[in-house]
Amino acid sequence: MIRRVHLIESGGRGGVFNHSVEVAAGLADLGVDVVVHTADDCDAAPASVRLCRCVTWHRASANRVVRQARTSARYVLRTLPHLHRAIDAQDVVHIQGMFALTPELVSVARRRAATVVASPHNTFVRSNAPGGGRALRSALEDSDRVLVYSEADRQKLLDRGVANVARVPLVQWTPPADPALVERWRAELTPDGGRLALLPGQVRADKNPELFVRALAELPGWRGAVVGEDLGPGRQVDALIAQTGAAVTTAYRYLDVDEFTALVAAADVVVAPYEIASQSGVLAVAARLGVPTAVVPCGGLGELATAVARDTSVAAVRDAVVAAYETGAKPLDTADAAGRFLQEYAVAQQSRIEAQK
Repeated sequence: MIRRVHLIESGGRGGVFNHSVEVAAGLADLGVDVVVHTADDCDAAPASVRLCRCVTWHRASANRVVRQARTSARYVLRTLPHLHRAIDAQDVVHIQGMFALTPELVSVARRRAATVVASPHNTFVRSNAPGGGRALRSALEDSDRVLVYSEADRQKLLDRGVANVARVPLVQWTPPADPALVERWRAELTPDGGRLALLPGQVRADKNPELFVRALAELPGWRGAVVGEDLGPGRQVDALIAQTGAAVTTAYRYLDVDEFTALVAAADVVVAPYEIASQSGVLAVAARLGVPTAVVPCGGLGELATAVARDTSVAAVRDAVVAAYETGAKPLDTADAAGRFLQEYAVAQQSRIEAQK
C-alpha cells in the first residue's frame, strides 16, 4: 500500500519539471497523496499540484564552480535532512532527471526503507554534466524500478542488463497557449507570414543547431528560428546564419512555460536534428499543441515525431521539414498516463518487498 508519492525534481525549470508536475497532477486526480520536491524559484505548475520548494539554487554567480559548490552545500545541509524527515517506509520516492547528488537521494530513501523509482530521462551522460556518470549509475543500479520514455531507451537498458525497466508516457504540462503571445511570436519570427520552422529549448551543440540552419538555407519560402537559453554555440550559429544568408532568427534567453508554449504553438514545424537523444519533451509539447515535428533518426525521437529524416544530411532534414508540414501533427497517446505510473509504482514496491524476503 502506497502512503505517499514523493516526486523529487531538483531543477525547478524546463522539460523535466513540466513532466514531473503533469505526472503529479494526474496522480492527484486519482486521489493519490503526492508532493513534488523542487526548487524554491521553480516555474509555474498546475494548481492541483502540491509543491515543496525545498531546493535552493545559487544561480546568481557567474562562476560555475561557485554556483555548484553553494548549491550542493545547501542541498546536503538542508534538503537531504528535510527529505529524511518527510519520507516514510510506505512511500514511493520517484527521482526525476539526473542530479549530481542522485546517489545521496537514493541513500536517504533507502535509510527510510522507501521504494525508489528513477527516471533519469537520458540514458547517456553529456560531457558538461558534472557527476553525471555517478548519477546515472546510481539511478540504474540502486533503484527498485527504472522508468523511461521511449522504446529505444527501454531496449537499450535491457541490452545493458537493466531488467527492472519499463516504458511510460512522456507527458508534459502544457497550459493553453495565449493567443496574444502566439501572435507576438509570429510577428517577431516570421513577419512576412511565411512558414516557420522552429528549433526551441536550450541551445546546445548536441542539438545540432548548425544543421538546422543549413537545412533552412535550402528551404525558400520558409523562415527558421532558434530560440532558447544559449549554452555555448550561439555565436557560431549566428556566424553561420550570416555566412549562408539563411532566413533564421535567433533569440537566446530562458523562457517560462507560458512563453515556451506560445512559441511552440506559433510554429508550423518543430525540428529536432539532435546528435544524441533519448526522447524529447519538446516533441511531446508540440504533439499536445497539434504542431507537426521533424526529427533525425536518433534515440527515441522518431517514436513521437511526424516525419523522420532518412539520415542526418542537410537535404534529408530539409525534406523531413516539408514532409512534416504536409503530413500534419502526430497524435500523442497519453490515455490513463497517471494510472500507468501508479501501476509501475506498485510493481516497484512489490519488487522491494520480494527482495527483502
